[in-house]
Amino acid sequence: MKTLLRSTLGMLLTKEKEVQAIVLNVDNNGYLIAQVRNERAVIAPEDISMYQKDENNQLRRLLGSTIHASVIGKDKDNLLLSRKDLMQRKFDTYKPGDIVEATINSFADNAMYLEFDEGLIGKMYTNQITSAKVERPMDLYDIGDKVKCVIVKKQPDGRFLLSRLSYYKNNNNLNIQNGDILKCKITQKLRENSGYFVEVTSNPNFSGIFDINKHNCKINYRVGDTISLRVVDVKGNKQLRFRTNLLPESKKCC
Repeated sequence: MKTLLRSTLGMLLTKEKEVQAIVLNVDNNGYLIAQVRNERAVIAPEDISMYQKDENNQLRRLLGSTIHASVIGKDKDNLLLSRKDLMQRKFDTYKPGDIVEATINSFADNAMYLEFDEGLIGKMYTNQITSAKVERPMDLYDIGDKVKCVIVKKQPDGRFLLSRLSYYKNNNNLNIQNGDILKCKITQKLRENSGYFVEVTSNPNFSGIFDINKHNCKINYRVGDTISLRVVDVKGNKQLRFRTNLLPESKKCC
């Protein structure tokens, strides 16, 4: 497709107008072909995302979806749209402390990447996912899982630093005592299979150790399992010790 020029007159008449567009196709040059009501629209590769190095499968993920974009001009055949312009304006509206619900779209060894508000990207390091020890965040979550989190910082590249721990710190305070039965998620095995590190699912700022040798537990739990445990010791700094109480309620293979 020949290079599309933004019409000066069209930009004056329609610039920054937000529309909904249905993404129909991607042509060989990387242009998104879309439809806005009964009009044909296109989004040039440089206007699809505010991130220079977007994922390779980003275009395919958009196929068939309804997106929001800004009208930046019009030629004789098409509306010219920019998703990038709208993303940049959305980025400006967020500030540290804002709560968002983000969807996991990829993992790293010590972090996971999440998307919210149609394409904005955030990074969450392992130490902001849970206070429990974790080897790999992909053992606890799947791509597509939704996570409530707080914006910690806005970065110059348009990405965000996110924290799940901050969300629960602000929204759920627990008063835990010996004998309480809590739902917990296993986050990592102890050495020599002597037990597990676990987080309290209702507030991952609370975590601790489930020692299976001490409590003679013969069930082979897996990282990602959610189980009910009884608190047997409450230590300072929100660290707990548990013993078994009930069978696993859900499993995720590690």
